[in-house]
Amino acid sequence: MRERQLAHVTRSELHERSAAGATCLLPIGSLEQHGEHLPLSTDTLLSHTVCLRAAELVERCDVLVAPPLWAGFSPHHLRFGATVSLSQETFLAVSREVAQGLGAMFSSVVVVNGHGGNRGLLSSLTLELDLRVIDYWELAPDTARELFVGDGGSVGHAGELETSLVLAAAPDRVGTPAPDFVPCTPGERLLYAPDLGESGVIGDPHAASAESGAAFLEACSLALARLLDDGGAA
Repeated sequence: MRERQLAHVTRSELHERSAAGATCLLPIGSLEQHGEHLPLSTDTLLSHTVCLRAAELVERCDVLVAPPLWAGFSPHHLRFGATVSLSQETFLAVSREVAQGLGAMFSSVVVVNGHGGNRGLLSSLTLELDLRVIDYWELAPDTARELFVGDGGSVGHAGELETSLVLAAAPDRVGTPAPDFVPCTPGERLLYAPDLGESGVIGDPHAASAESGAAFLEACSLALARLLDDGGAA
């Protein structure tokens, strides 16, 4: 099987594959609190996991996955501690320059975002650069609504959806959720700067399951792979 992680290939292999039209996926996440039960790296872990799985599932194109950017725009989490938040200017500068560097190597770069707080800033980059930005949880919204009924299919924050995904991707990193959480608001899916309440958790983590998480990860990864195979990165 061909190497899927950009950091692991040599210069000559990179040149050969990029010249043949390979696409680069850039996962972007955050380092921030995810309640008492999920790791700080949750957003980065999940976006990276979807990218790596999609790179395995593609049928008609070659995909390399860049190392994830692990710090995002998270000022609304700072009051809980256990959070690194870049300023808007720094986040945009880092994301822009990494994307530009990858764009010099590849004809197509797709950013796969894992953190709701990054959405607005990343969307502005699409007006400047020739790249596409995708929020991984938006790749299979119907599946999310089917699997995560209690939270209405919302990504929430450390709630049913994210807890299920980490149970599937890295079960040894999941602890016991605290009893309190903020219920998801029906129809609320944007979560640009949500009210995290006193718990720092949106959605019910107690309803999570590894089975639902695995099914959703596969649905998102397959949707991303199909988009890439169909030339949707352009």
